[in-house]
Amino acid sequence: MWKRTAGSWIVLFVKLGTVILLTTVLSINLFTLANFSDHAKRFSFYVKTTIAEMAKRELIGLHYFYDLSRKWHVQWLADKYLFRDAPFYGPADSYLIRDWQKTMDALKDKLDDPRAYPYGNAKFRQAQAMYRVGQTKEGLNLVLTEVAADYEKALRNCLDSGVVYLECYDRVWNYDLATNKKNAEEALKNPPPQVKYILGPPMIEGDMIPPPKRPGGGGEKEKKPGSGGPKKRP
Repeated sequence: MWKRTAGSWIVLFVKLGTVILLTTVLSINLFTLANFSDHAKRFSFYVKTTIAEMAKRELIGLHYFYDLSRKWHVQWLADKYLFRDAPFYGPADSYLIRDWQKTMDALKDKLDDPRAYPYGNAKFRQAQAMYRVGQTKEGLNLVLTEVAADYEKALRNCLDSGVVYLECYDRVWNYDLATNKKNAEEALKNPPPQVKYILGPPMIEGDMIPPPKRPGGGGEKEKKPGSGGPKKRP
Protein backbone atom coordinates (compact mmCIF):
# COMPACT_ATOMS: atom_id res chain seq x y z
CA MET A 1 0.00 0.00 0.00
CA TRP A 2 1.31 3.41 -0.99
CA LYS A 3 2.11 5.70 1.92
CA ARG A 4 2.20 9.44 1.74
CA THR A 5 5.46 11.17 2.45
CA ALA A 6 5.75 14.40 4.37
CA GLY A 7 6.12 16.27 1.09
CA SER A 8 2.95 14.77 -0.38
CA TRP A 9 1.00 15.73 2.74
CA ILE A 10 2.24 19.30 2.46
CA VAL A 11 1.19 19.45 -1.21
CA LEU A 12 -2.24 18.05 -0.31
CA PHE A 13 -2.79 20.61 2.45
CA VAL A 14 -1.68 23.41 0.17
CA LYS A 15 -4.16 22.30 -2.49
CA LEU A 16 -6.97 22.00 0.05
CA GLY A 17 -6.12 25.39 1.50
CA THR A 18 -6.14 26.94 -1.97
CA VAL A 19 -9.54 25.40 -2.76
CA ILE A 20 -10.98 26.63 0.56
CA LEU A 21 -9.55 30.11 0.01
CA LEU A 22 -10.91 30.36 -3.53
CA THR A 23 -14.30 29.06 -2.42
CA THR A 24 -14.43 31.62 0.39
CA VAL A 25 -13.46 34.49 -1.89
CA LEU A 26 -15.99 33.40 -4.51
CA SER A 27 -18.74 33.11 -1.90
CA ILE A 28 -17.98 36.58 -0.54
CA ASN A 29 -18.01 38.06 -4.04
CA LEU A 30 -21.29 36.38 -4.95
CA PHE A 31 -22.85 37.54 -1.68
CA THR A 32 -21.60 41.08 -2.28
CA LEU A 33 -22.93 41.10 -5.85
CA ALA A 34 -26.31 39.85 -4.65
CA ASN A 35 -26.49 42.62 -2.04
CA PHE A 36 -25.51 45.21 -4.64
CA SER A 37 -28.20 43.94 -6.99
CA ASP A 38 -30.80 44.17 -4.21
CA HIS A 39 -29.83 47.78 -3.44
CA ALA A 40 -29.96 48.72 -7.13
CA LYS A 41 -33.40 47.15 -7.58
CA ARG A 42 -34.75 48.84 -4.45
CA PHE A 43 -33.35 52.20 -5.49
CA SER A 44 -35.00 51.88 -8.91
CA PHE A 45 -38.29 50.89 -7.29
CA TYR A 46 -38.31 53.83 -4.86
CA VAL A 47 -37.42 56.26 -7.63
CA LYS A 48 -40.34 55.01 -9.73
CA THR A 49 -42.73 55.26 -6.78
CA THR A 50 -41.28 58.65 -5.71
CA ILE A 51 -40.40 57.55 -2.16
CA ALA A 52 -37.50 59.95 -1.62
CA GLU A 53 -36.41 58.89 1.87
CA MET A 54 -36.12 55.20 0.98
CA ALA A 55 -34.37 56.01 -2.31
CA LYS A 56 -31.83 58.08 -0.39
CA ARG A 57 -31.14 55.16 1.93
CA GLU A 58 -30.53 52.81 -0.98
CA LEU A 59 -28.31 55.40 -2.65
CA ILE A 60 -26.11 55.43 0.45
CA GLY A 61 -25.90 51.65 0.18
CA LEU A 62 -24.83 51.90 -3.46
CA HIS A 63 -22.11 54.36 -2.50
CA TYR A 64 -20.83 51.78 -0.03
CA PHE A 65 -20.35 49.22 -2.81
CA TYR A 66 -18.60 51.80 -4.96
CA ASP A 67 -16.14 52.54 -2.15
CA LEU A 68 -15.70 48.82 -1.58
CA SER A 69 -14.70 48.25 -5.20
CA ARG A 70 -12.09 50.98 -4.83
CA LYS A 71 -10.66 49.34 -1.70
CA TRP A 72 -10.46 46.00 -3.52
CA HIS A 73 -8.72 47.73 -6.46
CA VAL A 74 -11.34 46.50 -8.95
CA GLN A 75 -13.04 49.83 -9.57
CA TRP A 76 -12.28 49.75 -13.30
CA LEU A 77 -14.01 46.37 -13.57
CA ALA A 78 -16.96 47.46 -11.42
CA ASP A 79 -17.38 50.65 -13.47
CA LYS A 80 -17.58 48.58 -16.64
CA TYR A 81 -20.04 45.93 -15.49
CA LEU A 82 -21.75 47.04 -12.25
CA PHE A 83 -21.83 50.82 -12.07
CA ARG A 84 -22.88 51.65 -15.60
CA ASP A 85 -25.98 53.42 -14.25
CA ALA A 86 -24.11 55.08 -11.37
CA PRO A 87 -23.82 58.53 -13.05
CA PHE A 88 -27.63 58.67 -13.11
CA TYR A 89 -28.30 57.66 -9.50
CA GLY A 90 -27.49 61.11 -8.12
CA PRO A 91 -29.68 63.03 -10.62
CA ALA A 92 -32.57 60.66 -9.88
CA ASP A 93 -32.23 61.39 -6.17
CA SER A 94 -32.01 65.14 -6.82
CA TYR A 95 -35.19 64.97 -8.88
CA LEU A 96 -37.03 63.20 -6.06
CA ILE A 97 -36.18 65.98 -3.61
CA ARG A 98 -37.28 68.56 -6.21
CA ASP A 99 -33.85 70.11 -6.77
CA TRP A 100 -34.47 70.77 -10.43
CA GLN A 101 -31.33 72.79 -11.08
CA LYS A 102 -29.05 70.18 -9.51
CA THR A 103 -30.71 67.51 -11.63
CA MET A 104 -30.11 69.49 -14.80
CA ASP A 105 -26.51 70.34 -13.90
CA ALA A 106 -25.73 66.66 -13.37
CA LEU A 107 -27.24 65.63 -16.71
CA LYS A 108 -26.35 68.50 -19.04
CA ASP A 109 -23.21 66.72 -20.32
CA LYS A 110 -24.99 63.38 -20.78
CA LEU A 111 -27.92 64.38 -22.97
CA ASP A 112 -27.00 61.92 -25.70
CA ASP A 113 -27.64 59.06 -23.30
CA PRO A 114 -31.22 57.68 -23.16
CA ARG A 115 -31.00 57.61 -19.36
CA ALA A 116 -30.71 61.41 -19.22
CA TYR A 117 -34.42 61.96 -19.95
CA PRO A 118 -35.12 63.47 -16.46
CA TYR A 119 -33.31 66.58 -17.74
CA GLY A 120 -36.39 67.67 -19.67
CA ASN A 121 -38.67 66.81 -16.76
CA ALA A 122 -36.62 68.99 -14.41
CA LYS A 123 -36.74 71.89 -16.86
CA PHE A 124 -40.51 71.45 -17.15
CA ARG A 125 -40.80 71.69 -13.34
CA GLN A 126 -38.83 74.92 -13.47
CA ALA A 127 -41.24 76.25 -16.07
CA GLN A 128 -44.12 75.17 -13.85
CA ALA A 129 -42.67 77.11 -10.93
CA MET A 130 -42.36 80.20 -13.13
CA TYR A 131 -45.96 79.81 -14.28
CA ARG A 132 -47.28 79.66 -10.73
CA VAL A 133 -45.56 82.86 -9.61
CA GLY A 134 -47.15 84.85 -12.42
CA GLN A 135 -44.59 84.38 -15.20
CA THR A 136 -47.17 82.59 -17.31
CA LYS A 137 -45.91 83.65 -20.73
CA GLU A 138 -42.29 82.92 -19.86
CA GLY A 139 -43.11 79.52 -18.40
CA LEU A 140 -45.30 78.49 -21.33
CA ASN A 141 -42.74 79.68 -23.85
CA LEU A 142 -40.02 77.69 -22.07
CA VAL A 143 -42.08 74.52 -22.40
CA LEU A 144 -43.01 75.07 -26.05
CA THR A 145 -39.39 75.75 -27.06
CA GLU A 146 -36.62 74.36 -24.85
CA VAL A 147 -38.56 71.64 -23.04
CA ALA A 148 -40.10 70.45 -26.30
CA ALA A 149 -36.62 70.20 -27.83
CA ASP A 150 -35.35 68.29 -24.79
CA TYR A 151 -38.28 65.88 -24.99
CA GLU A 152 -37.72 65.36 -28.71
CA LYS A 153 -34.07 64.49 -28.06
CA ALA A 154 -35.02 62.13 -25.24
CA LEU A 155 -37.54 60.40 -27.52
CA ARG A 156 -35.02 59.99 -30.33
CA ASN A 157 -32.40 58.66 -27.90
CA CYS A 158 -34.89 56.10 -26.61
CA LEU A 159 -35.95 54.94 -30.07
CA ASP A 160 -32.36 54.77 -31.32
CA SER A 161 -31.30 52.67 -28.32
CA GLY A 162 -33.06 49.63 -29.78
CA VAL A 163 -35.63 49.08 -27.03
CA VAL A 164 -39.20 48.16 -27.86
CA TYR A 165 -41.47 51.08 -28.71
CA LEU A 166 -43.61 50.67 -25.58
CA GLU A 167 -40.62 51.48 -23.39
CA CYS A 168 -40.48 54.90 -25.03
CA TYR A 169 -44.17 55.63 -24.47
CA ASP A 170 -43.56 58.12 -21.66
CA ARG A 171 -41.19 60.09 -23.93
CA VAL A 172 -43.83 60.12 -26.67
CA TRP A 173 -46.42 61.41 -24.20
CA ASN A 174 -44.06 64.13 -22.92
CA TYR A 175 -43.21 65.28 -26.43
CA ASP A 176 -46.87 65.43 -27.48
CA LEU A 177 -47.68 67.45 -24.36
CA ALA A 178 -44.86 69.96 -24.81
CA THR A 179 -45.67 70.60 -28.47
CA ASN A 180 -49.37 71.29 -27.91
CA LYS A 181 -50.01 74.74 -26.44
CA LYS A 182 -53.33 73.87 -24.83
CA ASN A 183 -52.05 70.66 -23.23
CA ALA A 184 -48.84 72.34 -22.10
CA GLU A 185 -50.76 75.13 -20.40
CA GLU A 186 -53.03 72.65 -18.63
CA ALA A 187 -50.02 70.70 -17.42
CA LEU A 188 -48.40 73.87 -16.10
CA LYS A 189 -51.52 74.64 -14.07
CA ASN A 190 -51.75 71.19 -12.50
CA PRO A 191 -49.62 70.19 -9.51
CA PRO A 192 -47.14 67.33 -9.96
CA PRO A 193 -48.67 63.93 -9.17
CA GLN A 194 -48.15 62.54 -5.68
CA VAL A 195 -47.99 58.78 -5.17
CA LYS A 196 -49.65 58.18 -1.78
CA TYR A 197 -49.47 54.42 -1.86
CA ILE A 198 -49.31 51.59 -4.32
CA LEU A 199 -51.43 48.51 -4.75
CA GLY A 200 -49.54 45.51 -3.45
CA PRO A 201 -46.62 46.60 -1.26
CA PRO A 202 -43.19 45.32 -2.33
CA MET A 203 -42.23 42.02 -0.74
CA ILE A 204 -38.98 43.31 0.73
CA GLU A 205 -38.34 42.44 4.35
CA GLY A 206 -38.20 45.52 6.53
CA ASP A 207 -39.42 47.82 3.79
CA MET A 208 -43.08 46.96 3.64
CA ILE A 209 -45.29 49.88 2.70
CA PRO A 210 -48.36 49.80 4.95
CA PRO A 211 -51.77 49.88 3.30
CA PRO A 212 -53.81 53.08 3.69
CA LYS A 213 -55.71 53.36 6.94
CA ARG A 214 -59.48 53.39 6.90
CA PRO A 215 -61.25 56.54 8.03
CA GLY A 216 -61.48 56.60 11.79
CA GLY A 217 -58.26 54.66 12.31
CA GLY A 218 -59.90 51.27 11.77
CA GLY A 219 -61.27 51.24 15.30
CA GLU A 220 -64.89 50.83 14.29
CA LYS A 221 -66.46 47.42 14.38
CA GLU A 222 -67.02 45.77 11.06
CA LYS A 223 -70.62 46.08 9.93
CA LYS A 224 -72.62 43.04 9.04
CA PRO A 225 -73.48 42.42 5.39
CA GLY A 226 -76.48 44.41 4.33
CA SER A 227 -76.25 46.99 7.09
CA GLY A 228 -75.74 50.63 6.27
CA GLY A 229 -75.26 52.17 2.85
CA PRO A 230 -73.12 50.95 -0.02
CA LYS A 231 -69.39 50.87 0.66
CA LYS A 232 -67.18 53.14 -1.38
CA ARG A 233 -63.75 52.18 -2.64
CA PRO A 234 -60.83 54.27 -1.30
